[in-house]
Amino acid sequence: MSFRVATLRRWSLHTVVFNFSSSPSPQFQSHSVLHNFLPWLENKASSTISSSLSISNSSYGNSLFASKSIQTGDCILQVPYSLQLTPDNLPPEIKPFISEDVGNIAKLATVLLIHKNLGQDSEWHPYISCLPPQAEMHNTIFWNESELEMIRQSSVYQETIYQKSQIEKDFLEIKPVFQPFCQSFGDFTWKDFMHACTLVGSRAWGSTKGLSLIPFADFLNHDGISEAIVMSDDDNKCSEVFSDRDYVPGEQVLIRYGKFSNATLMLDFGFTIPYNIYDQVQIQYDIPKYDPLRHTKLELLQQYFVPPTKDAKGSKYSVNSFAIKEVKSAGGKGKGVPQSLRALARVLSCTTLQELNHLVMEAAQTDGRLARHPLQDRIKEIQAHKMLSSLFIQLIGEHNATITVNIKGLNLIYCLLLVTG
Repeated sequence: MSFRVATLRRWSLHTVVFNFSSSPSPQFQSHSVLHNFLPWLENKASSTISSSLSISNSSYGNSLFASKSIQTGDCILQVPYSLQLTPDNLPPEIKPFISEDVGNIAKLATVLLIHKNLGQDSEWHPYISCLPPQAEMHNTIFWNESELEMIRQSSVYQETIYQKSQIEKDFLEIKPVFQPFCQSFGDFTWKDFMHACTLVGSRAWGSTKGLSLIPFADFLNHDGISEAIVMSDDDNKCSEVFSDRDYVPGEQVLIRYGKFSNATLMLDFGFTIPYNIYDQVQIQYDIPKYDPLRHTKLELLQQYFVPPTKDAKGSKYSVNSFAIKEVKSAGGKGKGVPQSLRALARVLSCTTLQELNHLVMEAAQTDGRLARHPLQDRIKEIQAHKMLSSLFIQLIGEHNATITVNIKGLNLIYCLLLVTG
Protein backbone atom coordinates (compact mmCIF):
# COMPACT_ATOMS: atom_id res chain seq x y z
CA MET A 1 0.00 0.00 0.00
CA SER A 2 1.42 3.38 -0.96
CA PHE A 3 0.84 6.45 1.21
CA ARG A 4 1.75 10.07 0.65
CA VAL A 5 1.42 12.89 3.13
CA ALA A 6 -0.82 15.85 2.31
CA THR A 7 0.98 19.11 1.56
CA LEU A 8 -1.69 21.76 1.09
CA ARG A 9 -4.80 22.76 3.05
CA ARG A 10 -7.15 25.41 4.41
CA TRP A 11 -8.95 26.70 7.54
CA SER A 12 -8.17 26.16 11.25
CA LEU A 13 -10.11 25.58 14.44
CA HIS A 14 -7.86 28.10 16.18
CA THR A 15 -8.18 30.87 13.60
CA VAL A 16 -6.60 34.24 14.40
CA VAL A 17 -7.28 36.42 11.37
CA PHE A 18 -5.23 39.58 10.85
CA ASN A 19 -7.46 41.20 8.26
CA PHE A 20 -8.75 44.55 9.40
CA SER A 21 -11.13 45.29 6.54
CA SER A 22 -14.82 45.03 7.29
CA SER A 23 -15.35 41.54 5.87
CA PRO A 24 -18.60 39.71 6.57
CA SER A 25 -18.87 36.62 8.71
CA PRO A 26 -19.17 33.31 6.83
CA GLN A 27 -22.29 33.07 4.71
CA PHE A 28 -23.41 29.60 5.73
CA GLN A 29 -24.95 27.25 3.22
CA SER A 30 -28.49 26.18 4.05
CA HIS A 31 -28.93 23.03 6.11
CA SER A 32 -30.52 21.23 3.16
CA VAL A 33 -27.54 21.96 0.88
CA LEU A 34 -25.08 20.52 3.42
CA HIS A 35 -27.38 17.64 4.35
CA ASN A 36 -27.68 16.58 0.70
CA PHE A 37 -23.99 16.98 -0.15
CA LEU A 38 -22.65 13.67 1.21
CA PRO A 39 -25.48 11.56 -0.29
CA TRP A 40 -24.85 13.27 -3.65
CA LEU A 41 -21.13 12.53 -3.38
CA GLU A 42 -21.65 8.89 -2.40
CA ASN A 43 -24.16 8.42 -5.19
CA LYS A 44 -21.62 9.83 -7.64
CA ALA A 45 -18.94 7.51 -6.23
CA SER A 46 -21.24 4.48 -6.00
CA SER A 47 -19.57 3.80 -2.65
CA THR A 48 -19.54 4.97 0.96
CA ILE A 49 -17.37 8.04 1.53
CA SER A 50 -17.82 8.19 5.30
CA SER A 51 -20.12 6.62 7.86
CA SER A 52 -18.47 8.50 10.73
CA LEU A 53 -18.69 12.15 9.68
CA SER A 54 -21.34 14.74 8.95
CA ILE A 55 -21.13 18.28 7.55
CA SER A 56 -22.32 21.22 9.56
CA ASN A 57 -21.64 24.93 10.01
CA SER A 58 -19.20 26.24 12.56
CA SER A 59 -17.82 29.72 13.15
CA TYR A 60 -15.10 28.77 10.65
CA GLY A 61 -17.45 27.82 7.82
CA ASN A 62 -18.35 24.32 6.69
CA SER A 63 -16.78 21.73 9.00
CA LEU A 64 -16.87 17.99 9.64
CA PHE A 65 -18.15 16.52 12.91
CA ALA A 66 -18.26 13.03 14.35
CA SER A 67 -21.69 11.54 13.64
CA LYS A 68 -20.90 8.61 15.96
CA SER A 69 -18.11 7.57 18.32
CA ILE A 70 -14.74 7.40 16.59
CA GLN A 71 -11.77 5.43 17.89
CA THR A 72 -8.08 6.07 17.33
CA GLY A 73 -7.00 4.39 14.11
CA ASP A 74 -10.47 4.33 12.52
CA CYS A 75 -10.62 5.13 8.81
CA ILE A 76 -13.03 8.06 8.85
CA LEU A 77 -13.27 8.81 5.13
CA GLN A 78 -12.28 7.44 1.73
CA VAL A 79 -12.62 9.48 -1.45
CA PRO A 80 -11.94 7.62 -4.73
CA TYR A 81 -9.46 9.19 -7.14
CA SER A 82 -12.25 9.19 -9.73
CA LEU A 83 -14.18 11.64 -7.54
CA GLN A 84 -11.39 14.20 -7.35
CA LEU A 85 -10.79 17.25 -9.51
CA THR A 86 -7.35 17.53 -11.11
CA PRO A 87 -5.78 19.51 -13.97
CA ASP A 88 -6.61 16.49 -16.15
CA ASN A 89 -10.26 17.60 -15.95
CA LEU A 90 -9.52 20.46 -18.33
CA PRO A 91 -11.70 20.19 -21.46
CA PRO A 92 -9.81 18.55 -24.36
CA GLU A 93 -10.67 21.56 -26.54
CA ILE A 94 -8.62 23.83 -24.27
CA LYS A 95 -5.90 21.63 -22.79
CA PRO A 96 -3.56 21.58 -25.87
CA PHE A 97 -3.49 25.38 -26.03
CA ILE A 98 -2.42 26.01 -22.43
CA SER A 99 1.32 26.63 -22.15
CA GLU A 100 3.50 24.22 -20.19
CA ASP A 101 4.71 27.27 -18.26
CA VAL A 102 1.30 27.50 -16.58
CA GLY A 103 1.36 25.78 -13.19
CA ASN A 104 -1.02 23.07 -11.97
CA ILE A 105 -2.68 25.42 -9.48
CA ALA A 106 -3.69 27.73 -12.34
CA LYS A 107 -4.85 24.79 -14.47
CA LEU A 108 -6.99 23.40 -11.67
CA ALA A 109 -8.32 26.90 -10.97
CA THR A 110 -9.41 27.04 -14.61
CA VAL A 111 -11.30 23.77 -14.15
CA LEU A 112 -13.12 25.33 -11.18
CA LEU A 113 -14.02 28.43 -13.18
CA ILE A 114 -15.42 26.38 -16.06
CA HIS A 115 -17.72 24.41 -13.74
CA LYS A 116 -18.68 27.53 -11.82
CA ASN A 117 -19.71 29.21 -15.08
CA LEU A 118 -21.80 26.17 -16.04
CA GLY A 119 -23.84 26.63 -12.86
CA GLN A 120 -26.41 23.90 -12.22
CA ASP A 121 -25.56 22.32 -15.57
CA SER A 122 -22.20 21.28 -14.10
CA GLU A 123 -21.89 17.77 -12.65
CA TRP A 124 -19.82 19.38 -9.86
CA HIS A 125 -22.37 22.08 -8.98
CA PRO A 126 -23.18 20.70 -5.48
CA TYR A 127 -19.46 20.84 -4.64
CA ILE A 128 -18.69 24.20 -6.29
CA SER A 129 -21.64 25.81 -4.48
CA CYS A 130 -20.12 24.81 -1.11
CA LEU A 131 -16.81 26.59 -1.72
CA PRO A 132 -16.29 29.90 0.14
CA PRO A 133 -16.69 33.19 -1.74
CA GLN A 134 -13.78 35.62 -1.87
CA ALA A 135 -15.30 37.78 0.89
CA GLU A 136 -14.82 34.90 3.34
CA MET A 137 -11.16 34.33 2.48
CA HIS A 138 -8.46 36.19 4.41
CA ASN A 139 -5.32 35.18 2.51
CA THR A 140 -2.87 38.07 2.30
CA ILE A 141 -3.29 38.19 -1.47
CA PHE A 142 -6.70 39.80 -0.80
CA TRP A 143 -5.38 42.43 1.63
CA ASN A 144 -5.41 46.06 0.56
CA GLU A 145 -2.30 48.26 0.53
CA SER A 146 -2.76 49.64 4.05
CA GLU A 147 -3.21 46.13 5.46
CA LEU A 148 -0.15 44.82 3.62
CA GLU A 149 1.86 47.76 4.96
CA MET A 150 1.35 46.29 8.44
CA ILE A 151 3.41 43.22 7.49
CA ARG A 152 6.04 44.92 5.31
CA GLN A 153 8.82 43.76 7.65
CA SER A 154 7.67 40.14 7.31
CA SER A 155 8.70 37.70 4.59
CA VAL A 156 4.96 37.24 3.99
CA TYR A 157 4.87 40.68 2.38
CA GLN A 158 7.31 39.77 -0.40
CA GLU A 159 5.77 36.32 -0.77
CA THR A 160 2.36 37.93 -1.25
CA ILE A 161 3.68 40.24 -3.96
CA TYR A 162 5.41 37.31 -5.67
CA GLN A 163 2.31 35.09 -5.44
CA LYS A 164 0.09 37.77 -6.94
CA SER A 165 2.54 38.33 -9.81
CA GLN A 166 2.64 34.59 -10.55
CA ILE A 167 -1.15 34.39 -10.65
CA GLU A 168 -1.26 37.41 -12.95
CA LYS A 169 1.32 35.79 -15.23
CA ASP A 170 -0.79 32.60 -15.47
CA PHE A 171 -3.94 34.67 -16.04
CA LEU A 172 -2.34 36.44 -19.01
CA GLU A 173 -1.36 33.04 -20.44
CA ILE A 174 -4.79 31.41 -20.00
CA LYS A 175 -7.17 34.29 -20.74
CA PRO A 176 -6.48 34.45 -24.52
CA VAL A 177 -6.96 30.68 -24.79
CA PHE A 178 -10.51 31.07 -23.48
CA GLN A 179 -11.61 33.76 -25.92
CA PRO A 180 -12.72 31.38 -28.72
CA PHE A 181 -14.56 29.16 -26.19
CA CYS A 182 -16.44 31.79 -24.16
CA GLN A 183 -19.78 30.65 -25.52
CA SER A 184 -19.18 27.10 -24.33
CA PHE A 185 -17.29 27.66 -21.06
CA GLY A 186 -18.13 31.24 -20.11
CA ASP A 187 -15.74 34.07 -19.35
CA PHE A 188 -13.89 35.12 -16.21
CA THR A 189 -12.13 38.19 -14.84
CA TRP A 190 -8.77 38.67 -13.13
CA LYS A 191 -10.54 38.71 -9.74
CA ASP A 192 -12.39 35.49 -10.59
CA PHE A 193 -9.12 33.83 -11.53
CA MET A 194 -7.31 35.03 -8.41
CA HIS A 195 -10.17 33.73 -6.23
CA ALA A 196 -10.09 30.34 -7.99
CA CYS A 197 -6.29 30.05 -7.66
CA THR A 198 -6.54 30.84 -3.95
CA LEU A 199 -9.27 28.22 -3.49
CA VAL A 200 -7.04 25.62 -5.11
CA GLY A 201 -3.90 26.73 -3.25
CA SER A 202 -5.67 26.50 0.09
CA ARG A 203 -7.75 23.35 -0.48
CA ALA A 204 -5.85 21.02 -2.82
CA TRP A 205 -3.50 18.20 -1.86
CA GLY A 206 -0.43 16.87 -3.58
CA SER A 207 -0.54 13.12 -4.20
CA THR A 208 0.64 10.44 -6.59
CA LYS A 209 -2.00 11.83 -8.95
CA GLY A 210 -0.49 15.30 -8.74
CA LEU A 211 -2.61 18.17 -7.46
CA SER A 212 -6.16 17.22 -6.45
CA LEU A 213 -9.25 18.84 -4.98
CA ILE A 214 -10.83 16.21 -2.75
CA PRO A 215 -14.53 16.94 -2.08
CA PHE A 216 -15.70 16.38 1.50
CA ALA A 217 -12.13 15.92 2.78
CA ASP A 218 -11.51 19.63 2.25
CA PHE A 219 -14.16 20.49 4.87
CA LEU A 220 -11.76 19.21 7.54
CA ASN A 221 -10.19 21.97 9.65
CA HIS A 222 -6.61 22.26 10.84
CA ASP A 223 -5.01 21.41 14.16
CA GLY A 224 -1.24 21.92 14.17
CA ILE A 225 -0.59 19.14 16.69
CA SER A 226 -2.83 16.55 15.06
CA GLU A 227 -1.20 13.46 13.60
CA ALA A 228 -4.11 12.79 11.24
CA ILE A 229 -3.35 13.59 7.61
CA VAL A 230 -4.80 12.94 4.17
CA MET A 231 -3.03 9.98 2.58
CA SER A 232 -3.06 8.34 -0.82
CA ASP A 233 -3.81 4.63 -1.13
CA ASP A 234 -2.71 3.77 -4.66
CA ASP A 235 -3.73 0.12 -4.32
CA ASN A 236 -7.37 1.03 -3.68
CA LYS A 237 -7.12 4.26 -5.73
CA CYS A 238 -8.47 6.56 -3.06
CA SER A 239 -7.48 9.26 -0.58
CA GLU A 240 -8.22 8.48 3.04
CA VAL A 241 -7.92 9.77 6.59
CA PHE A 242 -7.35 7.76 9.77
CA SER A 243 -8.28 9.29 13.11
CA ASP A 244 -5.37 10.02 15.44
CA ARG A 245 -7.57 10.10 18.57
CA ASP A 246 -11.00 9.28 19.96
CA TYR A 247 -13.98 11.54 19.19
CA VAL A 248 -17.42 11.64 20.77
CA PRO A 249 -20.53 12.30 18.64
CA GLY A 250 -20.90 15.98 17.78
CA GLU A 251 -17.19 16.80 18.25
CA GLN A 252 -15.44 18.54 15.38
CA VAL A 253 -12.87 16.28 13.67
CA LEU A 254 -9.50 17.83 12.82
CA ILE A 255 -6.43 16.97 10.79
CA ARG A 256 -3.06 18.59 10.14
CA TYR A 257 -2.65 20.27 6.76
CA GLY A 258 1.13 20.17 7.02
CA LYS A 259 4.01 21.28 9.23
CA PHE A 260 3.50 24.93 8.31
CA SER A 261 4.78 28.09 9.94
CA ASN A 262 2.36 30.91 10.73
CA ALA A 263 3.78 32.84 7.78
CA THR A 264 2.75 30.03 5.40
CA LEU A 265 -0.63 29.61 7.08
CA MET A 266 -1.37 33.33 6.78
CA LEU A 267 -0.18 33.53 3.18
CA ASP A 268 -1.91 30.44 1.81
CA PHE A 269 -4.80 29.76 4.18
CA GLY A 270 -5.66 33.12 5.72
CA PHE A 271 -5.12 32.31 9.43
CA THR A 272 -2.45 31.76 12.06
CA ILE A 273 -2.43 29.63 15.20
CA PRO A 274 -1.06 30.54 18.64
CA TYR A 275 1.97 28.62 19.90
CA ASN A 276 2.65 27.07 16.50
CA ILE A 277 5.28 24.36 17.07
CA TYR A 278 6.33 24.63 13.41
CA ASP A 279 6.74 28.40 13.41
CA GLN A 280 9.84 29.93 11.87
CA VAL A 281 11.12 33.21 10.49
CA GLN A 282 12.60 33.62 7.02
CA ILE A 283 15.46 36.11 6.99
CA GLN A 284 17.70 37.54 4.27
CA TYR A 285 21.42 38.01 4.86
CA ASP A 286 23.16 39.80 2.01
CA ILE A 287 26.79 40.47 1.17
CA PRO A 288 27.30 44.27 1.30
CA LYS A 289 27.76 45.77 -2.15
CA TYR A 290 30.75 47.76 -0.89
CA ASP A 291 32.61 44.59 0.15
CA PRO A 292 35.73 44.44 -2.12
CA LEU A 293 35.55 40.61 -2.04
CA ARG A 294 31.82 40.50 -2.81
CA HIS A 295 32.20 38.82 -6.22
CA THR A 296 34.53 36.13 -4.87
CA LYS A 297 32.30 35.48 -1.86
CA LEU A 298 29.23 35.15 -4.07
CA GLU A 299 31.01 32.59 -6.24
CA LEU A 300 31.98 30.58 -3.15
CA LEU A 301 28.46 30.65 -1.78
CA GLN A 302 26.96 29.56 -5.08
CA GLN A 303 29.52 26.76 -5.32
CA TYR A 304 29.25 25.41 -1.76
CA PHE A 305 25.79 26.38 -0.56
CA VAL A 306 23.29 24.57 -2.77
CA PRO A 307 19.97 26.32 -2.10
CA PRO A 308 16.62 24.52 -2.29
CA THR A 309 15.05 25.37 -5.64
CA LYS A 310 11.67 25.51 -3.91
CA ASP A 311 10.29 25.23 -0.41
CA ALA A 312 7.30 23.08 0.57
CA LYS A 313 4.97 25.60 -0.99
CA GLY A 314 6.89 26.02 -4.24
CA SER A 315 8.51 29.37 -3.40
CA LYS A 316 12.07 29.94 -4.57
CA TYR A 317 14.77 31.13 -2.17
CA SER A 318 18.32 32.31 -2.82
CA VAL A 319 21.55 31.28 -1.09
CA ASN A 320 21.19 34.17 1.35
CA SER A 321 17.74 33.17 2.63
CA PHE A 322 17.51 31.23 5.88
CA ALA A 323 14.74 29.81 8.06
CA ILE A 324 15.24 30.51 11.76
CA LYS A 325 13.32 28.21 14.10
CA GLU A 326 13.17 28.13 17.90
CA VAL A 327 16.71 28.57 19.24
CA LYS A 328 18.09 25.73 21.33
CA SER A 329 17.53 26.12 25.05
CA ALA A 330 19.07 24.52 28.10
CA GLY A 331 16.26 21.98 27.95
CA GLY A 332 17.34 20.88 24.47
CA LYS A 333 14.39 22.42 22.66
CA GLY A 334 14.56 24.07 19.26
CA LYS A 335 16.69 23.74 16.15
CA GLY A 336 19.21 26.50 16.77
CA VAL A 337 20.84 28.82 14.25
CA PRO A 338 21.23 26.95 10.92
CA GLN A 339 24.78 25.79 10.34
CA SER A 340 24.67 27.27 6.84
CA LEU A 341 23.92 30.70 8.34
CA ARG A 342 26.87 30.46 10.71
CA ALA A 343 29.01 29.43 7.76
CA LEU A 344 27.80 32.41 5.76
CA ALA A 345 28.72 34.74 8.65
CA ARG A 346 32.23 33.25 8.68
CA VAL A 347 32.59 33.84 4.95
CA LEU A 348 31.38 37.42 5.32
CA SER A 349 33.85 38.09 8.12
CA CYS A 350 36.80 37.23 5.87
CA THR A 351 38.70 40.32 4.73
CA THR A 352 41.40 38.77 2.52
CA LEU A 353 41.60 36.27 -0.31
CA GLN A 354 43.97 34.25 1.84
CA GLU A 355 41.29 33.76 4.48
CA LEU A 356 38.73 32.71 1.85
CA ASN A 357 41.19 30.26 0.26
CA HIS A 358 41.82 28.76 3.70
CA LEU A 359 38.08 28.04 4.04
CA VAL A 360 38.09 26.34 0.64
CA MET A 361 41.09 24.18 1.64
CA GLU A 362 39.36 23.27 4.89
CA ALA A 363 36.24 22.18 2.96
CA ALA A 364 38.36 20.02 0.65
CA GLN A 365 40.06 18.31 3.60
CA THR A 366 36.88 17.53 5.55
CA ASP A 367 33.34 16.80 4.38
CA GLY A 368 33.24 19.36 1.58
CA ARG A 369 31.17 21.92 3.49
CA LEU A 370 32.36 25.50 3.45
CA ALA A 371 33.16 26.92 6.91
CA ARG A 372 31.83 23.78 8.57
CA HIS A 373 34.09 24.32 11.58
CA PRO A 374 34.78 27.45 13.64
CA LEU A 375 37.44 29.79 12.27
CA GLN A 376 40.92 29.15 13.65
CA ASP A 377 41.23 32.85 14.37
CA ARG A 378 39.16 33.20 17.55
CA ILE A 379 38.73 36.94 17.05
CA LYS A 380 37.33 36.35 13.56
CA GLU A 381 34.96 33.68 14.88
CA ILE A 382 33.64 36.06 17.54
CA GLN A 383 33.29 38.77 14.89
CA ALA A 384 31.23 36.42 12.69
CA HIS A 385 28.80 35.66 15.52
CA LYS A 386 28.59 39.33 16.44
CA MET A 387 27.45 39.98 12.86
CA LEU A 388 24.64 37.47 13.37
CA SER A 389 23.73 39.00 16.72
CA SER A 390 23.57 42.48 15.18
CA LEU A 391 21.34 41.18 12.37
CA PHE A 392 18.91 39.58 14.82
CA ILE A 393 18.78 42.70 17.00
CA GLN A 394 18.13 44.84 13.91
CA LEU A 395 15.29 42.57 12.70
CA ILE A 396 13.69 42.45 16.15
CA GLY A 397 13.87 46.25 16.36
CA GLU A 398 12.26 46.66 12.92
CA HIS A 399 9.45 44.25 13.76
CA ASN A 400 8.81 45.89 17.14
CA ALA A 401 8.67 49.31 15.51
CA THR A 402 6.16 48.05 12.95
CA ILE A 403 4.00 46.48 15.66
CA THR A 404 4.07 49.74 17.66
CA VAL A 405 2.95 51.76 14.62
CA ASN A 406 0.18 49.25 13.84
CA ILE A 407 -1.11 49.31 17.44
CA LYS A 408 -1.21 53.11 17.42
CA GLY A 409 -3.09 53.05 14.12
CA LEU A 410 -5.62 50.55 15.45
CA ASN A 411 -6.10 52.57 18.64
CA LEU A 412 -6.78 55.65 16.53
CA ILE A 413 -9.35 53.78 14.44
CA TYR A 414 -10.99 52.49 17.61
CA CYS A 415 -11.20 56.00 19.10
CA LEU A 416 -12.72 57.34 15.88
CA LEU A 417 -15.30 54.58 15.90
CA LEU A 418 -16.23 55.46 19.49
CA VAL A 419 -16.59 59.14 18.61
CA THR A 420 -18.63 58.55 15.44
CA GLY A 421 -20.54 55.53 16.65
